[in-house]
Amino acid sequence: MKNLRLIVLFLIVICFTSCYSYKIPKEYRKLENNTSKRMVYIVNPSLKKELAILSNSELFTITKDSSNVDLKIKLYPIKEQHYPGCYGGLLSTITIGQIPVTFTNFYSYRFDEIEKGKTTQRKLDFKIKRRVWFWDMFSFNKRFEKKTGKMVLAEYQKI
Repeated sequence: MKNLRLIVLFLIVICFTSCYSYKIPKEYRKLENNTSKRMVYIVNPSLKKELAILSNSELFTITKDSSNVDLKIKLYPIKEQHYPGCYGGLLSTITIGQIPVTFTNFYSYRFDEIEKGKTTQRKLDFKIKRRVWFWDMFSFNKRFEKKTGKMVLAEYQKI
Protein backbone atom coordinates (compact mmCIF):
# COMPACT_ATOMS: atom_id res chain seq x y z
CA MET A 1 0.00 0.00 0.00
CA LYS A 2 2.87 2.35 0.84
CA ASN A 3 4.51 1.65 -2.53
CA LEU A 4 1.24 2.43 -4.31
CA ARG A 5 1.05 5.83 -2.59
CA LEU A 6 4.62 6.56 -3.61
CA ILE A 7 3.88 5.65 -7.21
CA VAL A 8 0.73 7.79 -7.28
CA LEU A 9 2.61 10.72 -5.72
CA PHE A 10 5.40 10.33 -8.28
CA LEU A 11 2.88 10.31 -11.17
CA ILE A 12 1.17 13.42 -9.81
CA VAL A 13 4.50 15.23 -9.55
CA ILE A 14 5.40 14.25 -13.12
CA CYS A 15 1.99 15.37 -14.37
CA PHE A 16 2.09 18.77 -12.66
CA THR A 17 5.67 19.61 -13.57
CA SER A 18 5.17 18.73 -17.25
CA CYS A 19 2.79 21.66 -17.69
CA TYR A 20 5.04 24.23 -19.34
CA SER A 21 5.15 26.98 -21.94
CA TYR A 22 7.88 29.04 -23.56
CA LYS A 23 7.98 32.81 -23.07
CA ILE A 24 9.84 35.45 -25.04
CA PRO A 25 9.85 39.22 -24.41
CA LYS A 26 6.57 40.92 -25.36
CA GLU A 27 8.19 43.24 -27.88
CA TYR A 28 9.26 40.23 -29.97
CA ARG A 29 5.98 38.29 -29.96
CA LYS A 30 4.45 40.15 -32.92
CA LEU A 31 7.76 40.87 -34.66
CA GLU A 32 7.70 40.63 -38.46
CA ASN A 33 10.54 40.46 -40.96
CA ASN A 34 10.90 43.95 -42.46
CA THR A 35 13.45 42.99 -45.12
CA SER A 36 13.02 41.13 -48.37
CA LYS A 37 13.43 37.39 -48.04
CA ARG A 38 16.31 35.90 -49.96
CA MET A 39 16.23 32.45 -51.50
CA VAL A 40 18.69 30.18 -49.69
CA TYR A 41 19.87 26.62 -49.93
CA ILE A 42 20.62 24.75 -46.68
CA VAL A 43 23.90 22.85 -47.00
CA ASN A 44 23.15 20.47 -44.12
CA PRO A 45 19.38 19.90 -43.83
CA SER A 46 19.98 16.93 -41.52
CA LEU A 47 19.87 19.32 -38.52
CA LYS A 48 16.06 19.20 -38.34
CA LYS A 49 15.63 21.28 -35.17
CA GLU A 50 17.92 24.07 -36.40
CA LEU A 51 16.28 24.00 -39.83
CA ALA A 52 12.82 24.34 -38.24
CA ILE A 53 14.07 27.30 -36.18
CA LEU A 54 15.45 29.05 -39.28
CA SER A 55 12.24 28.35 -41.17
CA ASN A 56 10.14 29.80 -38.32
CA SER A 57 12.32 32.90 -38.21
CA GLU A 58 11.03 33.84 -41.68
CA LEU A 59 14.38 35.43 -42.52
CA PHE A 60 14.84 33.45 -45.73
CA THR A 61 12.88 31.47 -48.28
CA ILE A 62 14.37 27.99 -48.13
CA THR A 63 14.68 25.99 -51.33
CA LYS A 64 15.89 22.47 -52.07
CA ASP A 65 17.46 23.45 -55.41
CA SER A 66 21.00 24.79 -55.02
CA SER A 67 21.44 25.75 -58.67
CA ASN A 68 19.51 29.02 -58.69
CA VAL A 69 20.50 30.63 -55.36
CA ASP A 70 23.37 32.95 -54.49
CA LEU A 71 23.24 32.36 -50.76
CA LYS A 72 23.86 29.04 -49.04
CA ILE A 73 23.55 28.47 -45.32
CA LYS A 74 25.45 26.00 -43.19
CA LEU A 75 23.75 25.34 -39.85
CA TYR A 76 25.40 24.38 -36.57
CA PRO A 77 23.75 22.61 -33.62
CA ILE A 78 22.09 25.01 -31.21
CA LYS A 79 23.86 25.34 -27.87
CA GLU A 80 21.72 25.45 -24.76
CA GLN A 81 22.68 26.51 -21.27
CA HIS A 82 20.18 25.54 -18.62
CA TYR A 83 20.44 27.18 -15.26
CA PRO A 84 18.34 25.42 -12.66
CA GLY A 85 16.32 27.70 -10.44
CA CYS A 86 17.09 27.66 -6.76
CA TYR A 87 13.99 25.86 -5.55
CA GLY A 88 11.61 26.44 -8.46
CA GLY A 89 10.89 22.80 -9.23
CA LEU A 90 10.41 22.00 -5.57
CA LEU A 91 8.07 24.98 -5.11
CA SER A 92 6.00 23.95 -8.12
CA THR A 93 5.78 20.39 -6.84
CA ILE A 94 4.79 21.36 -3.29
CA THR A 95 2.06 23.71 -4.52
CA ILE A 96 0.89 21.12 -7.08
CA GLY A 97 1.71 23.51 -9.91
CA GLN A 98 -0.47 26.38 -8.67
CA ILE A 99 2.41 28.87 -8.39
CA PRO A 100 4.10 29.55 -11.73
CA VAL A 101 7.85 29.03 -11.76
CA THR A 102 10.08 30.44 -14.50
CA PHE A 103 13.41 29.02 -15.63
CA THR A 104 15.61 31.14 -17.92
CA ASN A 105 17.61 29.24 -20.51
CA PHE A 106 20.31 30.78 -22.69
CA TYR A 107 20.78 29.74 -26.31
CA SER A 108 23.40 30.30 -28.98
CA TYR A 109 22.23 29.80 -32.57
CA ARG A 110 24.97 29.76 -35.23
CA PHE A 111 25.05 29.53 -38.98
CA ASP A 112 27.32 30.51 -41.86
CA GLU A 113 26.13 32.54 -44.82
CA ILE A 114 28.10 31.44 -47.89
CA GLU A 115 27.84 33.81 -50.84
CA LYS A 116 30.13 33.68 -53.88
CA GLY A 117 32.82 31.85 -51.93
CA LYS A 118 32.76 34.35 -49.04
CA THR A 119 31.67 33.01 -45.65
CA THR A 120 30.05 35.22 -43.03
CA GLN A 121 29.62 33.66 -39.62
CA ARG A 122 26.48 34.55 -37.66
CA LYS A 123 26.17 33.87 -33.95
CA LEU A 124 22.94 34.90 -32.26
CA ASP A 125 22.71 34.74 -28.46
CA PHE A 126 19.39 35.06 -26.67
CA LYS A 127 17.34 33.75 -23.77
CA ILE A 128 13.94 32.10 -23.60
CA LYS A 129 12.01 31.56 -20.42
CA ARG A 130 10.30 28.27 -19.70
CA ARG A 131 7.37 28.63 -17.34
CA VAL A 132 6.10 25.64 -15.37
CA TRP A 133 2.53 26.08 -14.18
CA PHE A 134 -0.44 23.74 -13.88
CA TRP A 135 -2.66 25.95 -16.07
CA ASP A 136 -0.14 25.84 -18.90
CA MET A 137 -1.42 22.33 -19.48
CA PHE A 138 -4.11 24.08 -21.55
CA SER A 139 -1.68 26.46 -23.28
CA PHE A 140 -0.54 26.19 -26.88
CA ASN A 141 2.79 28.00 -26.38
CA LYS A 142 4.80 24.79 -26.34
CA ARG A 143 6.40 25.16 -29.77
CA PHE A 144 10.06 25.72 -29.00
CA GLU A 145 11.04 26.13 -32.66
CA LYS A 146 8.46 28.88 -33.21
CA LYS A 147 9.54 30.92 -30.17
CA THR A 148 13.21 30.41 -30.96
CA GLY A 149 12.58 31.46 -34.57
CA LYS A 150 11.15 34.77 -33.32
CA MET A 151 14.23 35.34 -31.18
CA VAL A 152 16.54 34.51 -34.11
CA LEU A 153 14.66 37.04 -36.25
CA ALA A 154 14.96 39.71 -33.54
CA GLU A 155 18.67 39.13 -33.00
CA TYR A 156 19.40 38.97 -36.75
CA GLN A 157 17.67 42.31 -37.30
CA LYS A 158 19.92 43.87 -34.66
CA ILE A 159 23.03 43.01 -36.71
